[in-house]
Amino acid sequence: MRSRVTTSTARTSTSTLLAVAYRPAAHTATALPLSGPRFVRALATTTTVDGGKQRKKLVVLGNGWAGYRLILDVDISKYELSVISPRNYFLFTPLLTSTTVGTLEFRGVIEPVRTARPGLNYIQAGATSVDTTNKVVTFESVYEERETDEEVPVHPAASIKYDELVIAVGAAPNTFGVPGVEKYCYFLKSVADARNIRQRIIECFERASSPTTTEAERSRLLHFVIVGGGPTSVEFSAELHDFLRKDVHKIYPDLEKQVQITLIEAGKTLLSTFDQRLSDYTMRTFRKRNIDVRTSVSVKQVKRHEMVLSDGAVIPFGLGVWSTGLSPIPFIKGLPFPKDRSGRLLVDEYLHVKAPGVEGVYAVGDCAAFETNPLPATAQGAEQEGKYLAQALNAKARGEEPKKFQYHHKGMLAYVGGYRALIDSPLIKRSGFLTWIMWNAAYITKLVSIKNKMMIPMYWFKSFVFGRDISRF
Repeated sequence: MRSRVTTSTARTSTSTLLAVAYRPAAHTATALPLSGPRFVRALATTTTVDGGKQRKKLVVLGNGWAGYRLILDVDISKYELSVISPRNYFLFTPLLTSTTVGTLEFRGVIEPVRTARPGLNYIQAGATSVDTTNKVVTFESVYEERETDEEVPVHPAASIKYDELVIAVGAAPNTFGVPGVEKYCYFLKSVADARNIRQRIIECFERASSPTTTEAERSRLLHFVIVGGGPTSVEFSAELHDFLRKDVHKIYPDLEKQVQITLIEAGKTLLSTFDQRLSDYTMRTFRKRNIDVRTSVSVKQVKRHEMVLSDGAVIPFGLGVWSTGLSPIPFIKGLPFPKDRSGRLLVDEYLHVKAPGVEGVYAVGDCAAFETNPLPATAQGAEQEGKYLAQALNAKARGEEPKKFQYHHKGMLAYVGGYRALIDSPLIKRSGFLTWIMWNAAYITKLVSIKNKMMIPMYWFKSFVFGRDISRF
């Protein structure tokens, strides 16, 4: 089964591109045993005193766009901050597709969480339950433990108390119940996913170049199928085509003409959230590049080496990438809070969960939704929610009344390959080379750290001059 990540990795837009080993907190009480398995521990987290000032316990579950923005902006002189997440880094998702073909390297699109704020208590774990009566979160380490080789491994569990809890755990890829997707397709939500896709692409070319491979098998291996017509699918298709056009003909000259890219979308067009003219431009551009764009058709079943479509077509493939939306993770499904039809936690205009009698619990990002006028699942919306909630919590700590959340749509960006990009904003809607320059400038400007602001242009330059890294390791 291909790897999946259940943290938020929503797409970004013009102005919002920014910007478990159990470890007890540095200044909390010692761990106390709870009833249950021998690996269950508790963190005593009553309000602490720092320099004569009381600080409330703020626990953040997740470090995607919403969670990480909140972590950066919350006032740590007012809150003792703990972050619980299975991954110890923030992922700059807009550039993730570029890592799948070696245009960029993985280190350039991540930021370590532990160094985000001084004194931050990070725990690499996944939350399993929330006790709102006692204000306790239970979590399990991502690492396994066992005392003997024969013993069945277990994930150590622990709990932590909170005064304020922010749920920002993101969402999982939505398979819509299609048989075979999780077993035979790759998702594109995490660094691990991107690395697996990158290795599979190179494997397909290496196997196709082997003299022991038949023509039929070679044709299948060199057929790359992407399911979904949103920004992630479009940008991955664009990056893959760039790789084929600029690098494959040099490295695998005998295979270039046998490569096929197919993009499958159940709707009538690609990038349906963009202006229609930009969507049409993308369709025309892809078809000119011999990318087989199939719209108004869905995948009914995925087998080991082929996909069965709703129109009866059977498509053999060497690599299948699935990017068709989001669904709630098991932790969210298990919470006893009101949810919308998609399974996301309902929140009010202050991003507080709409659960009677529950105090101090908030939800942001892809796991949260407003009952009316829900936001699109983008990094723009998630980042704005995280920033707002940090300001609201800061105001609450000062004894002030926070303002209601208001979403401001600033626009969307998408790369379509060949040094061409799209911008769809309230002020401008355009495509082409100049837009690609704006696309680059926006991402360089909005990267979080100076290190990555320097590394990303260097990676682009290296790929342009020397080609992409096709090492498989």
